Amino acid sequence: MTYEARMKEWITDHDIRQKALAKEFNVTEAVMSHYMTGRSEVTVDVLVKFAQRTGLSMDYLVGLSDEPLPAMQLTESERQLIESIRTLLPTQKELIVKNIAIMQEQNRRE
Repeated sequence: MTYEARMKEWITDHDIRQKALAKEFNVTEAVMSHYMTGRSEVTVDVLVKFAQRTGLSMDYLVGLSDEPLPAMQLTESERQLIESIRTLLPTQKELIVKNIAIMQEQNRRE
């Protein structure tokens, strides 16, 4: 799917008017319309503004990924935890998941 199609799909799904986006992105309505129909290439500046406005990843918008949301940012300790979990056997991973669920339930009660 092209970036124009992905942008247009988001705009349609969220009932946003192209006119409002054009004003927000400092382009004319005609330019915005040309972006949406593929008659003009979307500038990097507008693409970045669109990604920031919508929370969509740039990789998704330009077609490098089919995952609309940006990758989650992890701390170093979170990265180490994930790397450690990947070394475990499936049954051990299941135990970790069960322990997490128990701790989350305890947190909800407090």
